[in-house]
Amino acid sequence: MTISKKNKNRTSVDGKEYLWWVFDEYDQTEFDGIQIKAVCSDQTHFIKYGLQQEEDNRKVVLALKDYAKLVHLSSPPKFENDKGIITKSGINKLVRWCKQDVHQIQYALDGNSNNLTEIERQLLLKDLQKIIK
Repeated sequence: MTISKKNKNRTSVDGKEYLWWVFDEYDQTEFDGIQIKAVCSDQTHFIKYGLQQEEDNRKVVLALKDYAKLVHLSSPPKFENDKGIITKSGINKLVRWCKQDVHQIQYALDGNSNNLTEIERQLLLKDLQKIIK
């Protein structure tokens, strides 16, 4: 299924194009309120980030398009500016941050299993990172 490009922004990070948009949603996603979703143009994966999260509880979600595999990464920096607005450069920083080697994993899901050991969580993250690199 294709994603409509209407009302979406585009950016390219290390040769991969992402469509991204801001939306406001409650009780349906990992974040309540204003958030962004950046979907790779090949639709293999996406990244979600809630704007204006509390610093001590900030997270990023990295997932395959069908949610079969996902990780919640803890302690990202703030990608929006002081007014709570995220720009193309903030999206680029977000994608590059997800590619870094070291992350704290707050939650992980591999298929139907979410009871993963720390080693399994790190291996899952590495699998996801291979897709985004």
